[in-house]
Amino acid sequence: MSLEKARELVEGIEDLPTLPEVVIEITRLVENPDTTAEDVYRLVSTDLSLSATMLKLVNSAFYGMPKSVTSLEKAIRILGFATVRNIALAAFVFDAFMTGKGKFDYRGFWLHSIATAAACDIMAKRLRVKDIGEYFVYGLLHDLGMVVLMQYFPDGLTRIREQSMQAADVDVPKVEEKEMGCNHGELGAALAERWEFPASLVSVIGSHVSDEMAEGNKREVAIVRCAGNVAHALEIGSSLSFLIPYIGEEVWQAAGISPDQLGGVMDETLREMEHSKAFIDLLYR
Repeated sequence: MSLEKARELVEGIEDLPTLPEVVIEITRLVENPDTTAEDVYRLVSTDLSLSATMLKLVNSAFYGMPKSVTSLEKAIRILGFATVRNIALAAFVFDAFMTGKGKFDYRGFWLHSIATAAACDIMAKRLRVKDIGEYFVYGLLHDLGMVVLMQYFPDGLTRIREQSMQAADVDVPKVEEKEMGCNHGELGAALAERWEFPASLVSVIGSHVSDEMAEGNKREVAIVRCAGNVAHALEIGSSLSFLIPYIGEEVWQAAGISPDQLGGVMDETLREMEHSKAFIDLLYR
């Protein structure tokens, strides 16, 4: 199974960053239904960098607060526990992979990811789905495996890109499997597992390329796929792919997005990007 190969590749990375203890503990707190805002505040306040990021974000254009929020505990209440966890995860991933090795456009890659995240958020709000706050991070980190290729397997990624340019109908995940033994979704899922990310996020990362891991998260995966196509079509950032992936009608149906809604989603995504870029501006170190 190619997921096993992905796990082998991740295990073989010698300088892989370790998830900070504070992020692990935040994840555990968020999953505990008895957790209070004070519990989360006490933990976040032990990390000065993360505390500053939370306050900057809640006061950024992304949230559009009518007046400045200076209390970390109030910021946590405004953001919500899941968003606090997602910011902690995103801050860690950005720190690990924002400017890494190789010749690839890291900032362009993250701009594409931000656009996907913005489109995910817009679709989730339009559809009034459960756990709306999770969709932004689904879009933001869905291509985690691609950034692993950029950082640790640049030669393999270069060969994948060269082969992907040879014809308009190239199946890029198949090319990835030929070169690496797994596709970038599986590689990202293996890393997310290693870092003990929430199960739903692991599933979305692994399943946005194929349906094998989509049980229980089919709508989430469908929304991420559709959002990724919106980001491709708008040509925001660089996804490292030269083609807009084909999305079948059944995927749009699973997401719940009809063709007549797509123009509105694209327009909103363009507008939302100005606010969503706050994530990159805050987390880019």
